Amino acid sequence: MVESIKLILVSFIASVGFGIIFHIKKELLPWAGLGGALTRCIYLILLVYIDERLIYSLLAAMAAALYAEIMAMEFRTPSTVFLYPAIIPLIPGDLIYQAAVNFILQDLKTMQTYAADCALTLLGMCLGFVIISTFTYYRRVYSFGKELASHIMHDAHKKKNS
Repeated sequence: MVESIKLILVSFIASVGFGIIFHIKKELLPWAGLGGALTRCIYLILLVYIDERLIYSLLAAMAAALYAEIMAMEFRTPSTVFLYPAIIPLIPGDLIYQAAVNFILQDLKTMQTYAADCALTLLGMCLGFVIISTFTYYRRVYSFGKELASHIMHDAHKKKNS
């Protein structure tokens, strides 16, 4: 439990750090850090209940993307401002490192295992982002379309009564 809390805290700090590197406004940095901490928390919970790397990576990435979209609507900024820092805890750096080390050591069987796990993690992340981004895109288009149609009908009704 203590180890998980440390990971969540380090994820917050790392996400804020990447937010600084990406030149995020100072008032948005805590929110960017919170995205990383929430993503790590969800990831750790999913690890307990799900054994499939692709699935828990996908669900954690969906949570990060959903958080980014909600914060983007709240602060009227692009979702990438919150998405990039939020996904930092999901990056499979350890798997990339182990695959590279085992490649150098010419242990190809172990290298293939780490590379496959890395590929599954990255695939899950990509799919999670695409699913949430597509959903929110069509939600915005539908919402905008309803507002536009209402505005047009209102203008047509005003002209008819004039």
